[in-house]
Amino acid sequence: MSYQVLARKYRPRTFRETVGQEHVLQALINALDHNRLHHAYLFTGTRGVGKTTIARILAKCLNCESGVSSEPCGQCSACTEIAENRFVDLIEVDAASRTKVEDTRELLENVQYAPTRGRYKVYLIDEVHMLSGHSFNALLKTLEEPPPHVKFLLATTDPQKLPVTILSRCLQFNLKNMNPERIVQHLQEILEKELVPFEASALWLLGRSADGSMRDAMSLTDQAIAYGSGKITEAEVRAMLGTIDQRAIYEMLAALAVQDGRALLGAVEQMSEQAPDYAAALAELLALLHRIAIAQALPEAADNSHGDRDKVLELAQQMPPEDIQLFYQTALLGRRDLPLAPDPRAGLEMVLLRMLAFKPQGLADIPKKALPQGASDTPASPGERLAEQIPKPAQAAETQTAQTAEATQAQAAEQMTQGASEPTPTAASTPTPEATDQPGALEEPAQAPKSVPDSVSSPASEPASAARQPVEAELPKTPEPVHSESPKVSEQAAPAASAAAEEPPPWADEEVPPFDGPYQSAPTARAQPADRAPNEASAPTTTPAARPNNTGAAAPAPEPANAARAKPAVPKVALEETRPDNWAQVYLGLSATGLLQSTAANCVLVGRQGNELNFMLDERHSAIYDESQQQRLADVLSDYFGESVRVRIQPGTVEAETPAAQAMRLKEESRVEALEAMKRDPIVQQLVEHFGATLREDTVQPLE
Repeated sequence: MSYQVLARKYRPRTFRETVGQEHVLQALINALDHNRLHHAYLFTGTRGVGKTTIARILAKCLNCESGVSSEPCGQCSACTEIAENRFVDLIEVDAASRTKVEDTRELLENVQYAPTRGRYKVYLIDEVHMLSGHSFNALLKTLEEPPPHVKFLLATTDPQKLPVTILSRCLQFNLKNMNPERIVQHLQEILEKELVPFEASALWLLGRSADGSMRDAMSLTDQAIAYGSGKITEAEVRAMLGTIDQRAIYEMLAALAVQDGRALLGAVEQMSEQAPDYAAALAELLALLHRIAIAQALPEAADNSHGDRDKVLELAQQMPPEDIQLFYQTALLGRRDLPLAPDPRAGLEMVLLRMLAFKPQGLADIPKKALPQGASDTPASPGERLAEQIPKPAQAAETQTAQTAEATQAQAAEQMTQGASEPTPTAASTPTPEATDQPGALEEPAQAPKSVPDSVSSPASEPASAARQPVEAELPKTPEPVHSESPKVSEQAAPAASAAAEEPPPWADEEVPPFDGPYQSAPTARAQPADRAPNEASAPTTTPAARPNNTGAAAPAPEPANAARAKPAVPKVALEETRPDNWAQVYLGLSATGLLQSTAANCVLVGRQGNELNFMLDERHSAIYDESQQQRLADVLSDYFGESVRVRIQPGTVEAETPAAQAMRLKEESRVEALEAMKRDPIVQQLVEHFGATLREDTVQPLE
């Protein structure tokens, strides 16, 4: 008995034996079991995926003597003859050899006749896309309305070449390519039945070389059995196929991971002994990089088409994702330029050396989660922000002095405002002996620079006496000037009264008097009224910054907004005095930047043993940590203490307050204090009381 190839010997005879294509088999099985059969079926797909096999099984189901069902008996004469390709009512046509319209007409002349033996006359036309245009036109009418005893089964590898008129008359089923896992599994079952020893890695090579075709996989298996004298090994299959040794690709990638140029070129040298296709080697490297990138993004979706899923997962854990993306892009561009290289091997080596040269060196791995950056061009470090938030004695005294001066000025303005409507005499409104000698001195009251009665609404061009009539009406009628005050008080009050009379009110041209607090700038000079007293006109003008306060001392001038604030130096801590409670003070004196700065800010000092410092890193910030930061922090601390120290960092749950947490707490406390100061401000209180203003608490920020 002659040898029968594996592709024919193990060709499926029922739907149950068919491997893959479940989406097609389910539709056909349900149609057969429920007797909902179409008159024309079109099977499409690449070579060797089961188009003709499924068509023959369908013809067997239609003509089985036991009845139409999805499980033919396989024992009757119809099933046997169809399996042996000699059934008279199964007409198989090779459209590639019968393309003319005359052949199609001859084929269709017998359509009207009833089947000879079977239940249906089945026309199986393979590679139907090879028919000519006239043949398709001749087939249209019969394909649309065939006799009830006729079924058309069409198969093609190129459905795009079929006219839409043919496609619209058929039920189309697209058969998928076989994946390597399915092919390897099927080959194992066949070789176990054939009692052929094999290596699993060799079957993976056959499965990938089949490129989705089960028939090609069986044909290659036949060839491998013959090449290996009855056994299948990886080395013999690789030599037979002339494929690249995958181990060489792994060695290249391992050398790239550790930046070993000698090992990289050694792997290329070892691979060159087999006279490989260097373009294929570069393609294999690209495929491996792609699978590693998929495994890093989603480990459960790692591709096992090469049977090396564990190796791919191992490389995915060893190499950073940034390197994988860089290597892939470099190999992709190198594959495009490979035909331009003078020598294929030189082109491959240059691509690998380019990967080696352009990999960033001396830098820590980039974290997967980006750190938030500040809005300024040069954001302050957490140490600087923490130092700014810690209260200093000098800054506290300066702030308290400024607040006292502002409160004093606000109180003086309020007293002057009340003096315009109350009969209580003040030092500013009491005339001096020199002022009583001038005519009209008693009739001229002191002007309040902060508030006026509502009756004042005349423009600045009106006579000053008319604008002062409502104020004079409220003053008490004094029969004679008061001379009971001491000359010292009168001398202090005269310049204040003169200054008040010299400055025109800022609300003279407005309907509603504004509330200008101690931040009001110096008023501009205006024309003096005609009835102003001579001594008042010549009195020196006093700016708000130089006005005396209640204590008689000049208020400090406000600091310019753009003035540089000096940051006090943080006291240095010795190594012997370093404890967990003063780690924040040590952190403020460090020169750490970047990722190391963020790591140190979220650490707490657990303990110190000699020159070794043990830290606990907050596990919520462990994504930015790598082991290289231990040595970097040790170098920074050695510079700080002036002696060599060792550092150990362990991520975990932190219960104590880290420097970063302390900075946030101090900043929040400063914000609360600033908010309370704003609420106590008399200007803000007047705006809220008189105009119904609302303080936006979310916009209040402390001075930095």
